[in-house]
Amino acid sequence: MKTFMNELNVGQMANEIKRRAQEASNEEELRVGFAVIMDPILRSWGIKPAYERYAGGTRCLISGVRKDALYGTVIIEFKAPGKLKSGKEFQKAKEQVKEYIKVEAVSPEYYGRYFGVIIDGFQIAFIRFRKKEWEETVALEVNAQTILRLLEAIRGLKRKPIEAKLLLEDFGPESRITKNSILTLYKALINSKSPRTDMLFEDWRRVFSQVCAYSKEKFEGLIDYYGVKGGGRIDVEKLMFAIHTYYTILMKLLTSEIVTLFADSLIGSYLKRLEEAYLKNKSEMLAELKELEEGGIFAQLGIKNFLEADYFAWYLEEWNDDIATSIFDIIKKLLDYEPATIELSPEKVKDLFKRLYQNLVPRDIRHRLGEYFTPDWLAELLLDEVGYDGDPEKKILDPACGSGTFLVLAIRRIKEYAEEHFLDKRELLTKIVENVKGIDLNPLAVLAAKANYLIALADLIRYRPKEGIELSIYLADSIAVERRSHLFGEEVYLKTVEGELWIPREVLDKGLLSRVLEDIDFCIKMKYSEGEFRKFIQKYELSEFAVQSITKLYSRLLSLEKEGKNRIWTRVLKNSFAPLLIGKFDYVVGNPPWINWENLPEFYRNDTKPLWDQYGLLEKTKGIGLGKVKRDMAMLFVARCFDRFLKDNGKFSFLIPFTVYKTQAGAGFRKFLAYNCKVLKIHDLVTLYPFEGAVNRTSLIVIEKSGKTQFPILCIMWSNPRAKGIDQEAELEEVKKTTKQFDLVFIPIEKNKPESPWIQITEKAYRGITKVIGKSTWYKAYAGVYTALNQVYWVNVISKQPQGLLITNPPLPGQKKKVKQVREFVEEELVYPLIRGRDVKRWYISSELGYIILPINRNGETFSHEELKLKYRKAWKYFTNFIEPLINRGGEPYKSKLEPYRKMSFEKAEKVAPPFYWLFNVQHTLAPYKVVWKEVSARMKVGGFHVAVLEPAYDKYSGSKIVVPEHTVVLIPLDNKNEAHYLAAILNSSPVALYGAYMPVKGLENIRIPRFDTNNATHQTLSRLSKEAHKIAKQIHEENRSDLIENLQKIEDEIDKCVAELYEITDNELEEIKECLIILKEGGFQEEEEVEEEEVLPKEERIKISLEPLLINEDQSQEIDVKLTNDFNSDIENLSLKISLKDKTIVSEKVEKIEKGGGRGLKFFCPSLKAGQYSLKIELTFSINGERRKVEEERMLFVKAISKKTPTVFGDLDKLFGD
Repeated sequence: MKTFMNELNVGQMANEIKRRAQEASNEEELRVGFAVIMDPILRSWGIKPAYERYAGGTRCLISGVRKDALYGTVIIEFKAPGKLKSGKEFQKAKEQVKEYIKVEAVSPEYYGRYFGVIIDGFQIAFIRFRKKEWEETVALEVNAQTILRLLEAIRGLKRKPIEAKLLLEDFGPESRITKNSILTLYKALINSKSPRTDMLFEDWRRVFSQVCAYSKEKFEGLIDYYGVKGGGRIDVEKLMFAIHTYYTILMKLLTSEIVTLFADSLIGSYLKRLEEAYLKNKSEMLAELKELEEGGIFAQLGIKNFLEADYFAWYLEEWNDDIATSIFDIIKKLLDYEPATIELSPEKVKDLFKRLYQNLVPRDIRHRLGEYFTPDWLAELLLDEVGYDGDPEKKILDPACGSGTFLVLAIRRIKEYAEEHFLDKRELLTKIVENVKGIDLNPLAVLAAKANYLIALADLIRYRPKEGIELSIYLADSIAVERRSHLFGEEVYLKTVEGELWIPREVLDKGLLSRVLEDIDFCIKMKYSEGEFRKFIQKYELSEFAVQSITKLYSRLLSLEKEGKNRIWTRVLKNSFAPLLIGKFDYVVGNPPWINWENLPEFYRNDTKPLWDQYGLLEKTKGIGLGKVKRDMAMLFVARCFDRFLKDNGKFSFLIPFTVYKTQAGAGFRKFLAYNCKVLKIHDLVTLYPFEGAVNRTSLIVIEKSGKTQFPILCIMWSNPRAKGIDQEAELEEVKKTTKQFDLVFIPIEKNKPESPWIQITEKAYRGITKVIGKSTWYKAYAGVYTALNQVYWVNVISKQPQGLLITNPPLPGQKKKVKQVREFVEEELVYPLIRGRDVKRWYISSELGYIILPINRNGETFSHEELKLKYRKAWKYFTNFIEPLINRGGEPYKSKLEPYRKMSFEKAEKVAPPFYWLFNVQHTLAPYKVVWKEVSARMKVGGFHVAVLEPAYDKYSGSKIVVPEHTVVLIPLDNKNEAHYLAAILNSSPVALYGAYMPVKGLENIRIPRFDTNNATHQTLSRLSKEAHKIAKQIHEENRSDLIENLQKIEDEIDKCVAELYEITDNELEEIKECLIILKEGGFQEEEEVEEEEVLPKEERIKISLEPLLINEDQSQEIDVKLTNDFNSDIENLSLKISLKDKTIVSEKVEKIEKGGGRGLKFFCPSLKAGQYSLKIELTFSINGERRKVEEERMLFVKAISKKTPTVFGDLDKLFGD
């Protein structure tokens, strides 16, 4: 009898069991015959069965040998031969097995650890507890398939189930195997001797840069995550390539083991074959892996294209003993897993490789690269919304398929549909591969998607046709395939690291792409000359132009083969042009890349710009063009994929940023949605935080390809009562139960202008606010000061000295460009108090103001170089520290206006360009009174439109001074305090606040605000009420007087009544508006300064580090308190805290554990220091949920002089501050 290490003839075993059953007269005799057949196999697996007789019959108990095994116990209940034919006896036997499991397991949570089998020699049935209910089969024939399932279940007693959690333990970032393998691969990369390796790496870089917002800086943290030694000498791009390669090796090995199981009806092990090859000779293992990487093992099993256009097989070119040992270690560990998990416990294998990759690359790096993985519950919602029921005749495409989440769920639905409709499995497999397709530009994602796709097919692989199957997932760009026309024909072409490669359009149109590329491969392998190749392709009867074009391509690829840079390009071409051949679909679904257009490589921006024009996505909103606003590539994905891939009357649904319905950048996109398709529904998912650890504002849009959009559009707003995001592993029904859903509508804020922001509102409330909308010429709004380089202009004031204000320019959180930090004296007159968007609340402005230095006169005009040198020489000296970064400011209009400084000498440039420190549009910020609110991107939800009056403030250094808002604050400049409060009252009223939440800067012109009239009693009342509201709000915020909130509400009610009277809004309409605001606030998120980019999830995902005091006296050792607060949703352990001063460690503490929501206090003595400013560098490492993390922060420590004498004035700053 052969063991499972080789190949068991399960068909022969099934026949032998049936023969024994024919000879047996009762269950005990059947048990004896069964044991003769089965026991030798079980002993070879190290499993000892226990047989027992009881009053009701005979059973076999087979218990597991490891706690983490797929099952704990398999129970085989024997019945007399033929007894299961009786429905009554069969039902009784099932109940016996269930009762036994209940008694043995004790608690329902352990029922799933048992696997029940009932057998009478001719029929067999399986019972298990899954998803909170019993799952049982009908009485099945004893045959090769059913005995195979029994053997798989028994083998599962000694093997781990294939599930993400266990794989992460063995192959996650903390694993020895992972770290050693990645380091081995990285070393092989940096010491590469093969031109093909270099070529594959460079082209991976090209493709990866198109996939995501790619730059070296965004890999920051990867070196520490893997503990790679070498610091600044590490090539972080090659490290990422090594990580991707490791991940693909793991995927290929695991998938090959699973596929060999399901493709053969035999319990064979491809991994065992590789293990034996390694033990014989490492070169034998290399030969096996070469066959694997060429797709050999998969091709033998009838899967044609699992491995093609693969950038990650380069390790074969650099083969050495270390690589062989690393792969052997992976194989040995994978042999602990049970591939039959796919069939026995399919719920454990959900988008398997997604979870693994999520942990192999740190989350913050993935988010910086724009990588977000769709949770299953959200993908299920999207499929429900387009009405996809799994009908295998319907074609479905995910054009940005990532790891294949939507495809896997679609296949699951098709299987369920097939079960309900009794469809033939052979035909079903063919339909799936024909009609369920995916495209992605990320080589790693495509391989993961193919692996997940194959695993989803699993048992259907047995029914593959003789000619095999081709997986319909392609490595390609869904939105852009480039073309060029010649006199006699057209070519489509692809830019690669080795230059352009092309195919004549005629080849695609005639359906010859695969055949021609196969011919090129064959002829290169056989070393045909150009002339021989030309004759070889004459069979296709192509035009002379096409023949010349293909021959020229052949010549190019032949040259690359001689240079050792081929064996990938024909496969890349086949995949790259798939979007032109893939056809149209009934459903197009997915989660496209969320990447700012400006962050993509310049060549790709240039290549795709015609498409932005084609779909009208460059609609200019108030003079803003592409590159000057944050346009998301998701908008182009929607327009292009809708146009290119969707059938007429087909359904389309994508997950896209919620901001596209509101912001200036989305104007053209909104127009496209209105006139080029029919938007059926939008889901507002903002508060669900569906993407792991991120607060991207998410929406789900459903579109039909038939006619134009009819407003209003139904909008389902989901409200999440919890502060944290929805669990990634939650089921859709669970999400629906734990959240609220409200029916609202979307309507353009300006009638007949769909490009204007869309207001989210109830239909009844909309009737009321239309009375507020109209034209007003009295008041205009402006943005605050936009510097395009805040670290130069935003300053801290250290002290006031006789020679001026001593300032410094510390780095700012989240800034993209860093400049050097300096300490300089500047003239007091040029330093103003500063407010930011986060400082503006309803009726209140934070008293904790910053400072900004403005080289401007009282009219808001920037001083010329000559004026600043003569009148404000200290400020001139300060700004000269930053000439280079200031003239290289990227935002407009600075980029254009300061261009002369970048192209000619400074002396020539200053004659034709503004001063290098120039600021534009500042004059309005110098008005004494300003009505202010946050710009639209900082208040995307209703409840975020908070208006306050900004008055001159008392500054401890300069006395009463005008306060300047920065560019995320919108302002109305005024000279009259009463008028300012009148405006604040109107804008904070319920009717206007509902409109204002979506209002761009220029949108104020569309609110019909009467001009302030001192003789109008209602105007005066509104002004008075605003002043009272500001007074109470100040007490609430600064004195913690929460008891006054009710008083403030009463004042706001009075304001609402006055405004309703002003606009002739009825009581019922006002009530509807207020109810709408309540709904929308429930669906909103906590107020904070926000931008249209991904941010870290508040509270749940960080640890706070506070140090006090940070102002100490000179020449004294002083105690400083450190507090660590755990704002994660889990306990954190093994904390290690290090604080350094002047590159010397002054604190080194370890903390065993801080519970979630808890804190820990520490103390340390700071050494005595001279007066001045010092940097404390903080490094904290800790473990959470098995993952090691690191936090690095910096605090500024200020040391003040304690002498009461007048300080000596030195010309040298270092002398003033000491050593």
